[in-house]
Amino acid sequence: MGTFVLALHSHLPYCRGAGRWPHGEEWIHEAVLGTYLPLLVLLHDLREARVPYRIVIGLTPILIEQLADRDINVRTMEYIDDQVLRAEKDVRRFADARDHGRAELANFYVGSYRRLRDAYRTRFGRDLVGAFADLAKTGHVEILTSAATHGYLPLLDPPSVEAQLRIGRRSSRRLTGLEPTGIWLPECAYKPGLETALATHGITHFFTDAALLPGHARAAGDLRRRRGQSELGRWAPHEERVQVMDAPTTSDVDLLRPYYVGESDVVAIARHERVSSQVWSAFTGYPGDAEYREFHRKDTTSGLRYWRVTSVHKGLGEKEDYSPNRAAERARDHARHFVQVVRDELAGSSADGRDPLLAVTFDSELFGHWWFEGVDWLGLVLRELTESNIRVATATEYLDREPPKERIALSEGSWGKNNDHSTWLNEGTAWMWDELGRLAREMDGLRASPPRDAFRERASRQTVRELLLAQSSDWPFLVTTGQAADYAVERFRSHVHRFHRALALAREGDATEDETELRSLEHADNPFPDAALKDFES
Repeated sequence: MGTFVLALHSHLPYCRGAGRWPHGEEWIHEAVLGTYLPLLVLLHDLREARVPYRIVIGLTPILIEQLADRDINVRTMEYIDDQVLRAEKDVRRFADARDHGRAELANFYVGSYRRLRDAYRTRFGRDLVGAFADLAKTGHVEILTSAATHGYLPLLDPPSVEAQLRIGRRSSRRLTGLEPTGIWLPECAYKPGLETALATHGITHFFTDAALLPGHARAAGDLRRRRGQSELGRWAPHEERVQVMDAPTTSDVDLLRPYYVGESDVVAIARHERVSSQVWSAFTGYPGDAEYREFHRKDTTSGLRYWRVTSVHKGLGEKEDYSPNRAAERARDHARHFVQVVRDELAGSSADGRDPLLAVTFDSELFGHWWFEGVDWLGLVLRELTESNIRVATATEYLDREPPKERIALSEGSWGKNNDHSTWLNEGTAWMWDELGRLAREMDGLRASPPRDAFRERASRQTVRELLLAQSSDWPFLVTTGQAADYAVERFRSHVHRFHRALALAREGDATEDETELRSLEHADNPFPDAALKDFES
């Protein structure tokens, strides 16, 4: 029948110590309670029930650095306690008002939040990164790494690309105890030649947007190198691209096949747009069903949600009451429908002796957080798939069994609007990229004359952290989309400011006079403790 790969991309911008929603840390607390805890409970429960599921989960380094942060752990616990208390107060408030329907729903939240709190505190010991890694060690989950701070790689200078990849993979290895060989490219953004850097850092495969696939592929030929050990660096970028494009074509590109990229041993796997749209589509996707919980309307007293989508044509004030039982029934219907769509798509694939691969990709935060019933839907899908004649696998399992036979020249672009870079680079964000260019040049100058004493070397490490944080793709994205744009500008400028302060200390700082300032910078932005100037070397 074929193989199905489901991949989730888990990422949040750096929001440690940034205050309340929408300006920072509540972002991660909501994601833990809404997505990561329910997802981990589901996946661990399925494993204990001996369901032979497989799933790919990308965990960006900056996300797991925050999930492993002690201060964030403490404040996450406080946030969950607060949500339990709010639900308990709502039970009493609605009971006193004889609103039995809302009181029952509030009690549903009390039970749900208490169970998740117990899972966070006891079952997982506040170690969510370890809980994900445990699933990977038993083969149920493949964990992907990413660029350190989700930097938009095609627009960064080459030394910064090196640092983002090197520090990101090292962070994944340090915090999970694993050696990830797959990567989630930030924003699925690619430009020709990036596969060279990926191979250098031991990356063997990544997911891409189908729109970046060319029309034709050519035979891969004999590979004398192990995957992940590319020697593409012996060709200049221009010659490499010409050679790939001028190679004779052998077949039309098939969305149900992986391909080697260029002359490298790095594999691109395209997400299947039509099947993914069953969830993603703003018009026909499952999360917009009338019975599902409405995300955008909150109770004015507690902030909890008591309404259902009802209709996209109704305003928030016209939403009707939410019923978890009716929503659960719709989730079962949609899970059965999704599995049938996957089955139909694979059944229609060409029979050329190959095992077709159908891959879908989603943002993790869609499940549970934005789409409240999404985690339950995911569990139903995984159960039903494993009971069908469809093989469910991780990307690594599939590629070990069915390595590609053809090569493509992947087009430059992303999964953003128009599949280009314009969501991140436009008139409203060009000033950010100009600033990042100046910071990169100053970093080059520091690398040319590195500090010689321990204090200034510490300051240079902080300079590296601030540059990485300023390079996050989240800041221009939030400006372009208008989602917390002021917050994004504030965060970007704060990292630029702290970069300059750390740079000054790295060049001229005094261990006695400037210790307090350096400690303050290190406390404000503390990910990647082993980041160093040498990480920018090619």
